[in-house]
Amino acid sequence: MPTHCIFCNTQDDALIYRDEDGIVVVDDPVRPGHVLVGARVHSENLTDLTAQDAAGLMRLANRVGKRIIALTGAQKLYVTAIGDKDKHFHVHLLPKFVDEPNLGPHIFGPAGWISFLPSAPNVNDLHKINDGLRKALTI
Repeated sequence: MPTHCIFCNTQDDALIYRDEDGIVVVDDPVRPGHVLVGARVHSENLTDLTAQDAAGLMRLANRVGKRIIALTGAQKLYVTAIGDKDKHFHVHLLPKFVDEPNLGPHIFGPAGWISFLPSAPNVNDLHKINDGLRKALTI
């Protein structure tokens, strides 16, 4: 366990909750209700977690999300996993209120994150990956 990990070595003022499903911390929140829900074990990527640990993280995120909605009156929660800064797999829970613009255009709009990607994905690659997923997931 790395000594710099905010989930493995949580400061008391950052800790919101911890149980067998994972850990909830607050770290540089962009608004009230913005929390991070981390995996129970130190692992950098979703695919490095066991299915049990991934399910636990999402169970905890679901429970915490319901409380955030109740406490803030938010319309819904955005759930995102970025992992560029903290190398312990986690998701951000971000409340979204009725009168606020949707986040989607900031990601998929012409000036959003998608603007850094190729203008169109390679069709052959899409078919190859999608067909591979269909076969792998039906086994």
